[in-house]
Amino acid sequence: MTDKSPLKRRVVYFSIIYLAFVLLLLGVEVITRLTLPHVSSLDLFVNTPQQVAQVANQKQNTIFEGDPLLLWRLKPNLDHAVWDFTVLSTNAQGLRTDYLVGAKGPEAIRIVCLGDSVTFGYRVPTVWPERPKDYDPESLPYPMLLEKQLRAANPGRQIEVVNMAVPGYTSHQGLAWLRRDIGKLQPDLVVASFGWNDTSMSDAPDRETIETNWRVVGARWLIDHSQAFAHATRWLRAKKQIEPPSFIKPVPRVSQYEYVNNMLGIVGLARAHGAEAIVIAAPYRDSQTNPQEAQAMDEYRAALRSVTRQNQVPFLEILELTEAAYPSNLGWFGELIHPNHMGHRLIASELLKLLKAQRRLKDLQIPEMIP
Repeated sequence: MTDKSPLKRRVVYFSIIYLAFVLLLLGVEVITRLTLPHVSSLDLFVNTPQQVAQVANQKQNTIFEGDPLLLWRLKPNLDHAVWDFTVLSTNAQGLRTDYLVGAKGPEAIRIVCLGDSVTFGYRVPTVWPERPKDYDPESLPYPMLLEKQLRAANPGRQIEVVNMAVPGYTSHQGLAWLRRDIGKLQPDLVVASFGWNDTSMSDAPDRETIETNWRVVGARWLIDHSQAFAHATRWLRAKKQIEPPSFIKPVPRVSQYEYVNNMLGIVGLARAHGAEAIVIAAPYRDSQTNPQEAQAMDEYRAALRSVTRQNQVPFLEILELTEAAYPSNLGWFGELIHPNHMGHRLIASELLKLLKAQRRLKDLQIPEMIP
């Protein structure tokens, strides 16, 4: 008869081995942090030249950090940071709002505005780097204007308009973000607007460069939380580095088909969690500065308009913020893509009109427009 170790002894034996392994990893991590320079997860996550140009260069990474799911996000606790003529602050969650977004109260109304640099409020308010305190504090992105106006019309009510928007994001990232967080956010209304980044040309589509399956996200999480893993990843990439092909045919970051499906996915998620949904057409100033880009924007917008109509999704398309109104729409834009502070007031006003006309958020008093 073979002599078998008691279960207790085997548990102790394997526990010692496990503990030794954990202590070894901790030792490697401590030594790495003490002896080697810090490796930014943002630099490891963001790989395509187009993404690097947007969020991982020396100027941009002052407000961005790595995110295991979405590749990049806004840094938390920014305090009147000046970035690309934009003054912004973030809360401890990296959201452009002045309060923490916690569990929703039983009487609270919560609106989530999901989007890219337009919803984020690029250059709203505008500030010159040499005069960082000289800006108009009433110049606000439309989510903040919406919150301010709804609170004024409903005194005593807890109303939160959460600005879930990050420059450079596509509908692919927006859908992944909402899928991860909608359960804890419990919004009453989701407002979604994406477009220009989706149509932007890249060496590879987002579905390849921003994979969202749990294995890839788990590996990124390890890199984000461990300098040892980060250094090992950088070393392995350097060893395996190969010359890129001499010619790569650019593709949209998100195809028109994927874009429409992503936007419908956002709407479907909202409805599945008991929330209403509104889609806002992406703004674009004119068709003359960059005709090819303008054509792509028009085609994506038309496809989205058609599918929202078929699925009875409220679709807000503001004529003044499209190429059809050029050149009389110049006063609404800061440049080709982004509305200025007056453009954001227009978006907020038109959104309020839509809410009132379609009797959305029936529990609230909806004002007519931003005064």
